[in-house]
Amino acid sequence: MEGAAIVATLMKELANPTVLYINYYVRCKRHVNGFQNKVQNLLRLENEVKMKVNLARDNGDVILQVVQHWLEQVVEVQGEVVHQATSMNSSFEGWCYACHHLGKELEKKLDGLLAQGNIFSSVSNPAPVPPRVAEHFDAFASREATKKKVIEALKDINTKLVGVYGMGGVGKTIFIKEIREQVEETKLFDKVVYVTVSQNLDLRGIQTQIAESLNIKIEEQSIPARAAKLSAKLKQEKSILLMLDDLWKRLELNDVGIILSDVGENICKVLITSRKLDVCDSMNTTENIKVNVLSKNDSLELFRQEVGDIDFNSQHVTLEEVVNECDGLPLAIVTLARTLRNKDKGFWTAVIQQLRKSMYEGMDPVNSSIRVSYDFLKSSKTKLCFLLCALFPEDHKLTMDTLVGYAMGEGLLGEVETLSEARGNLHIMVDTLVSSGLLLKGDDEGYVIMHDIVRDAAISIARENESESIMNAGLGLQKWPKLKEAGKCLRLSLMSNDICEVPVDIPECSQLVTLSLASNRSLVDIPDGFFEGMKRLATLDLSDTHILYLPQSLSSLNNCLRSLYLDGCWSLAYILPIGNLKTLEILSCKKAGISQLLPEEISGLTNLKMLDLSHTGILDYILPNVISSLSSLEELYMHDSFSGWKIEGTEQMTPTASLAEVASLTNLTSLHLDIVYTKCLSTDIGSCHHWETLENFEIRILESKRLHMDVSKSKKYVFLETNSDSFPVAAWVNVLMKTTYDLHLEWCFGLKNVLQLNPKGRFYNLKTLQLENCPEMEYVVNVEEPETIFPQLETLNLLKMKILKAIWNGPLVERSFEKLKVLEITWCPELVNVLPSLLWTRLQNLQEIEIMNCHKLEKVFESDGFEDGHASILKLRSMKLYKLNSLTSIWKGAVPLIRLENLKILNVYKCPNLRSRHLFPSVAFTQRFQQLEELEVSSCHQFTKLIAEEAEGMEIKSCPINFIALPPQPPIFSNLKKLNIKKCNGLKCIFPIQILQSLLQLEELEVFNCFDMEELFEFEVCQEEEDGSMTIRLPHLRILKLKSLARLSSFFCHQRKLHHVLLDCPSLEELEISECPNLKRLPFGPQSIPKLEKFLIKTELFETLEWDDLSVKSQLQQFLSKDLVCALTF
Repeated sequence: MEGAAIVATLMKELANPTVLYINYYVRCKRHVNGFQNKVQNLLRLENEVKMKVNLARDNGDVILQVVQHWLEQVVEVQGEVVHQATSMNSSFEGWCYACHHLGKELEKKLDGLLAQGNIFSSVSNPAPVPPRVAEHFDAFASREATKKKVIEALKDINTKLVGVYGMGGVGKTIFIKEIREQVEETKLFDKVVYVTVSQNLDLRGIQTQIAESLNIKIEEQSIPARAAKLSAKLKQEKSILLMLDDLWKRLELNDVGIILSDVGENICKVLITSRKLDVCDSMNTTENIKVNVLSKNDSLELFRQEVGDIDFNSQHVTLEEVVNECDGLPLAIVTLARTLRNKDKGFWTAVIQQLRKSMYEGMDPVNSSIRVSYDFLKSSKTKLCFLLCALFPEDHKLTMDTLVGYAMGEGLLGEVETLSEARGNLHIMVDTLVSSGLLLKGDDEGYVIMHDIVRDAAISIARENESESIMNAGLGLQKWPKLKEAGKCLRLSLMSNDICEVPVDIPECSQLVTLSLASNRSLVDIPDGFFEGMKRLATLDLSDTHILYLPQSLSSLNNCLRSLYLDGCWSLAYILPIGNLKTLEILSCKKAGISQLLPEEISGLTNLKMLDLSHTGILDYILPNVISSLSSLEELYMHDSFSGWKIEGTEQMTPTASLAEVASLTNLTSLHLDIVYTKCLSTDIGSCHHWETLENFEIRILESKRLHMDVSKSKKYVFLETNSDSFPVAAWVNVLMKTTYDLHLEWCFGLKNVLQLNPKGRFYNLKTLQLENCPEMEYVVNVEEPETIFPQLETLNLLKMKILKAIWNGPLVERSFEKLKVLEITWCPELVNVLPSLLWTRLQNLQEIEIMNCHKLEKVFESDGFEDGHASILKLRSMKLYKLNSLTSIWKGAVPLIRLENLKILNVYKCPNLRSRHLFPSVAFTQRFQQLEELEVSSCHQFTKLIAEEAEGMEIKSCPINFIALPPQPPIFSNLKKLNIKKCNGLKCIFPIQILQSLLQLEELEVFNCFDMEELFEFEVCQEEEDGSMTIRLPHLRILKLKSLARLSSFFCHQRKLHHVLLDCPSLEELEISECPNLKRLPFGPQSIPKLEKFLIKTELFETLEWDDLSVKSQLQQFLSKDLVCALTF
């Protein structure tokens, strides 16, 4: 039974008028009133415990049995109270009996339940989790002090260049990535850019990395011109931190385009890392901070996390022995622990013996660990895969697409029939190397990297086999190296050097299997006879060179070459010599300068499995029958490439390749195409049933060609523009609609609703749907018969849909939208209804709602006809409402539809017609927002207070608890971290002081442009100290900004003036007060703000403030330097 109903029943039966007028029994009446209070207290406590239990269950925690038993007992007592109360009558004897019976039996139970419920410090235990694999070496106590030093140095106004140094393998890279996360999280800088420098100083590469992070394109070729463009961009940033990782020698920052600055509106600082202090000193660093090895305890902890499930008690001696050999170096610890992970005792013994042997032979701990991990790899093919990764330059991002060609050429992937199978085998090897600590996963999926120390060890191992592998990548070579035993060489890597010429008379490399000359940007010419004699060459990589043509001798590799990479060869216009390469399986020409694809170039490649022509924007001509001749093709990538596919039966001036040719490739598993011809949507191109088995596709059908469109991260993506002649769609479109995960519709003329694109199916696999500028669409879905549509849809994004009235029109059926997580609606001026009420009840997985510029929308949620009961939307985390001119209510319909306890972000901006004068209709209602972390309210002038004192019945249709009946239950907003109030001119104050006291997690408080605000917080009842003072503690507040508050006179308002009301903010770093001419005092004491670093205020205002303690004035006055005052000149 609901809490309000229980109390109401009890009061109805016990408050009989006959009884109330009998003064003789006043004592009994008082006893019953006390009993009623205990019932109310128990109901409040039950509600609080239930909320905690629900949140714990949502997080997957295990509820304590004692808590479950307590809740069951509360329900029993509630029933007993109601039963006893309703069985009473108004007679003299019955009323006396009631007082006696309730007092002696139930009151004892109530007292016991209240006492037990109030001591629940927790209602659950975390669910068992697998052992955590440590990805951050510095998440340990012995690193915290170092991290703090770096952060303090970056905050120092006098510091421009900070050096971080430490020996190889100590974890500097991951350490500064942790620094980067903290800096970004705390917004210490507006922008943070991370750059890998490495041993071979490549100015162009450094400039490119910075440019990509700043989202700018540098087309200039000369280093000075590129530096000038970068410098101009950096000066536009208000504050920026550049992190340059792994310097080996002095870097001239000016040559890159970096100008250090820490004054005015442009702050540019640099943090560098190096193995050597000398390098830091050569850079004229302001401060150098050393990253030391881990402490013994932290080393043991890291090893335990990485090694997995073992009996630590039985292995204690062995474990400490192994860890001690690693000398506190995280790289050594992780590598060794992953080698020992889930292995038996015999394996441990063998590894320890091998480790001691390596150490005895003079290896350092890191190299010893790497060598042991390599030696204990079970497969020789996995070992060779590890050595192949060392062919690439330091810090190179190793993608599966590149590695698969190298591995196939070396015969590592077995006798596979398909590329998909080959990739699978490669993934097994790479995963083994990652789990052994020999490779690291990249920041994004799709690539791995090799630590520079691990790479050095791999090169050292490779050299043990005499001249089999020559790995000279990234050494700055300008000339072709001398090959002592060229006839024995199997692998030659000269990647990322400055070689500009290949000698004519190089020794014959008859055994060479893998050759890479990639990223020698000065290389223009390769002698015609260069490849003669290389009868075993299987992998050739000439990417990112400036070669003008391919040498004729390339055709002599017709019986051996399997993989050819020509990516980034933008000077290469023709690829004629490859036509005879019968064994070629992989041909990658991304960003090459190819303008035509001719039959004699490619039609003979009958074994070709992968063809990548992506970003060859000038490729505008492919002759007919070229594509269809590639009968073995499994993967075709032509995004941002040729797009003039013709349709069979249509007349064209120049014959060119057709879509029917693509459709004839029955072995395809991956297909990326751009098609500039919207009429093709309604044209048959032949049987495409095999497209149902495509593992990866990205199809864009456009009215006109677009270059440099973003590449989707979805495995199955379709982008469509349509015209009136695009319908009805052909069968091949139905196939794509049936299987696609991500559908983006833009400028779709003739499209009334999305079902026109898939009349036979119902988008059963679609996960993301984006509609933009579809001028004829009134409904996203318009159905006459009940049908399940979008059962897997997770994201729905509607943008600039000018006549859209609603998302759904027609009868509903189960499963539609049941997995929707994100709903975003922007610029839909005719939208009057988001979703019908029944459909809202199905959105159990909805997490984010964002609605902007929908001028006719009066309410967001619709719950008419929904029976009161349990909430159906349980996971909502974020709600953002922007510029909704007709919105009259935020919460109407939301209750009981949504469990507001899980909401973390609430933003309300410019909703001028909200009927309520308060954002939250009551204090009790506000208690539902237990997890709220971010609250932003802007341009809502009708609000006089954020929280009303009494419930507004008109705002909330129904709720399990009568808010008026129950008094406030603190805490409120106990998890709030960010509070931002702007341009709310009617707002008199933010909220009561009691709520401020509960904001123990608050980190950022900003109040701007609130014309009527006279005080920030109000209270009538206060608990002052004996001397009439009061201290409010906000332990995590870092930023406090008050701007343009013309009437603000005090932080606090109260009826009975206190002598001192202080804010204790031990973490406050930044305090800004501007255009607050009536502010009288700041509520700080001498010890209130010990960490303050930045105080911005006009001198005139500062001098008018009143002070109870002049030492506080002196403390703050030191921040009013000339520079800071100048920065605040208005």
